[in-house]
Amino acid sequence: MKKILLVLAAALAATIPGLNAGESSFETMLANPPQNVSGAPAVSAPSAVAPAGTQTAAPREWLVLVFINGVNDLGILGYADKSINAMEKVGSTDSMAVVVKYGKIGQDGSEERNVDFQRGSRTLYITRDTDEKKITSQVIPGATDSDMGSAASLARFVKSGIRKFPAKKTAVILWNHGAGQLGISYDDVSRNHMEVDQLGAALGQIAQALGRKIDVFATDACYMQMAAVAYELKDSAAVIVGSEEVAPLGGFPYDTLLGRLAANPGTDAEGLGRSIVDTYGARYKDGVTLSAIRTSAMGGFVEKLDSWVNAVSADQQAFKVAASKEVVGSAYTFLTSDSKDLYDYIKTVNGALKASPAAKSAGAALQNYIARSLVIRATVQPSMGRTHGLAIYIPELRYNSGNYEKLAFAADSQWDDFLRKMMEERLNSR
Repeated sequence: MKKILLVLAAALAATIPGLNAGESSFETMLANPPQNVSGAPAVSAPSAVAPAGTQTAAPREWLVLVFINGVNDLGILGYADKSINAMEKVGSTDSMAVVVKYGKIGQDGSEERNVDFQRGSRTLYITRDTDEKKITSQVIPGATDSDMGSAASLARFVKSGIRKFPAKKTAVILWNHGAGQLGISYDDVSRNHMEVDQLGAALGQIAQALGRKIDVFATDACYMQMAAVAYELKDSAAVIVGSEEVAPLGGFPYDTLLGRLAANPGTDAEGLGRSIVDTYGARYKDGVTLSAIRTSAMGGFVEKLDSWVNAVSADQQAFKVAASKEVVGSAYTFLTSDSKDLYDYIKTVNGALKASPAAKSAGAALQNYIARSLVIRATVQPSMGRTHGLAIYIPELRYNSGNYEKLAFAADSQWDDFLRKMMEERLNSR
């Protein structure tokens, strides 16, 4: 899950008199929200930029929408605020609108560092400032959803943003903890999070409202660049950016990233995907992964993967090698042990096969497709040289069929069949 600590909702409830663990509404606890995040007067946008809630004469080149769920340890530790302050170093321009949905648990500024609940969520039109500690961007009137673990909240925010700030291209970034095929955006008060199929449905609504795919969908979170996740979202976003591994506390380098986009607003979807990966790799010199994938290649990817599954399954010796704990354990494994780099797993299997030419050939074809057609860009770092931009679920002990088999990837590929057969092989070999 993104970054380090998880604050349990029950523990939070214990710190706030009268709040039961099951309550999720900030509004029931606090009075009406202020009109500015920092308490200071709202700052108007620069003269070259249309004020929040208005439309320019022509659509901007880009609309960047960031859904920041800081209703957990990330908010308490100040990382939600830091990300927004980084965005404010650049701000919106006449060719790029940056809009944030923002909910958090913070600290009250006292020496005791007491927990301070924001009064519901706020939507901010990001404007440029030079203050790295205060958030001065305008608050846009609208829904103040309390539950930041709700996919419906994400859909409402993005659909509202595309109505208010029309643009030729749209990027949506989801900022929080991630757990791969188990979901994302964990709200420690509501105890809710977005399941991958719920996220897929929300992005589908957004794409329908846009009348086309979202140009770039990125997760500023851990573990989300997995085959099953990308496949669930393939019909709603043209480019998907995410991390196979744990993401650092600082998240995306929003100042550098938005600065590049503001300077080159003609950048297309794949260009922005590459830029996110490149700026991230430059900010964190080693120990991180990030990749951008082309969703139009997901259909071909499943074909290549199924060809490999069929070739391996038809060869008893090849299957024993692919299913063995030794080979699976030797493949590059992320901090969550059920997630392996797919390219490296196939490479490990091929290296262990003494014969099996059909299985080897299918494996090489799958590797080639991942590297040349599916992955647009991936970070290349000294300690992460065995990662190639796409992880896949291979359970270490138990196969979570209830979660995995509700996803479109399980329905449309043979990977779930391969996993079940693998589990059976392990049981029989004990």
